[in-house]
Amino acid sequence: MTVFEILNKAENSRLLGYLFYYEKSRRFYAELLDDIDEWEVPFIFSSHIKKGIHSIDSMWSAKFVGQRIIPPDRQNLGSILKENGLKVYDEYRLLLLSDGQCAQDDLRLARIREDQVSTEIKNRLNKKVLDVMTLDEFKILVFFKDGKNSFADIKKICKDDPLFGNVTGNIENFRNIKVSPGGHGIEWGEERFISAETLRKCSDNSEITYEDIICFIKTRMTDTAETAQMLNCSRQYVNQLTDKGRLSPVRSTPGSNLYLKSALESESYS
Repeated sequence: MTVFEILNKAENSRLLGYLFYYEKSRRFYAELLDDIDEWEVPFIFSSHIKKGIHSIDSMWSAKFVGQRIIPPDRQNLGSILKENGLKVYDEYRLLLLSDGQCAQDDLRLARIREDQVSTEIKNRLNKKVLDVMTLDEFKILVFFKDGKNSFADIKKICKDDPLFGNVTGNIENFRNIKVSPGGHGIEWGEERFISAETLRKCSDNSEITYEDIICFIKTRMTDTAETAQMLNCSRQYVNQLTDKGRLSPVRSTPGSNLYLKSALESESYS
């Protein structure tokens, strides 16, 4: 992860927030300070501040970055990239070359170390999503980095957003949920995103901890090899039982399956 300060040069380099870049996913996320108003932030973020939103999703953060670098449709783009030692269009590298400066405003970006981020934003990042588990009826169990765990109903949260129609209307699509880079939220592709802040507001607390889930997986689930040991049989026989429907895996992969120990303990497979 790379971190940039978002600074206003016209006000003695006043700090407005931070821009985070995640190399693996090539995503940007902006986190704006709580005490700034809509007139101080980049115009593209002003509507977010009006709504009390200070954590900016990757789509709008990418648009902010796009305003501060050479556009991909620039006529002489190839020669510009070559002059700057770039073989392909790379938003991050171009941002480094420009210091994030734009002729339309007084902002600039300054790269810093992760440990230089303000306490306010560190505390906010600690409230992001650690992991998520899908449940029945389009509900999820969300684990946050600060130890808070909650149940959330995705159908209720997304009821007025047509973008989520193929998520809340198809259980297989729903189960393809992912945690966004840095835990900034959950998503089904970049456009179908629910922020960590929204999840915290629109969920009910749970006493189930992340450690409880990990412990359950470690102690109460078995793969094909362990199942063969428990049943005192060969892996081939386990596969035969599965093919016949006598054993029901909770997850199937080309090389192995996962089974619940409770199913093995309560049935006879001799």
